[in-house]
Amino acid sequence: MRVSDRTRQRVAAMAASTGQQMQTIIDEAVEAYERELFWRGFEQGYDALAADPDTWDDIEAERSAESPALRDGLE
Repeated sequence: MRVSDRTRQRVAAMAASTGQQMQTIIDEAVEAYERELFWRGFEQGYDALAADPDTWDDIEAERSAESPALRDGLE
């Protein structure tokens, strides 16, 4: 995998300041970006549901039907 000299220098600086290996820093950065992409996609899907009134009404009806089970008799 090739990266720019600037990126390599930045990762090397992080490695020096944290004591972690460069590979570990890159692995963690990729994992963080993967999580960000997942949640971004999740939010886009949720926004698409909210933009469709019929679908959103179905979701609200399902939530209403399930809400008594969430409390389990608690007030």
